[in-house]
Amino acid sequence: MINLTRINELENDHDTALASAVVANPKCFAVAIFTQQYREVRDFYVDILNARITNEKPDRICELELGGVPLCLRACEHGELVSYFHMHLALKHQDSVLGELRRRGIIVTSVGQYNNFRDPEGRVIKLTEERVNVS
Repeated sequence: MINLTRINELENDHDTALASAVVANPKCFAVAIFTQQYREVRDFYVDILNARITNEKPDRICELELGGVPLCLRACEHGELVSYFHMHLALKHQDSVLGELRRRGIIVTSVGQYNNFRDPEGRVIKLTEERVNVS
């Protein structure tokens, strides 16, 4: 006979352990970006957005730091799909970045307080003067 009370107790114990593990100060060590245009995307983040390379296996994996966020650029090798996301960056003095984007023929649009553009594979990047709280 199945003891449903004991099963519920075990599930509650598991939920409590999981909640404790999550609250125990998790750290993000990387946000993976899978790409089919490794060199172009790497150079875009390094040359235009001033991402700092922390480790690299050329043409395969590049660990970057951008605005305090660890990124891991990875070449699609084993059937992975290209990663898509919207990245929001706060940048006080945007003129030089926006000028370089336009010089390279990258379309920049302004909507409200955001200057929007795309990386070589179409990921949206939004620049604003300061962090915007979502409410």
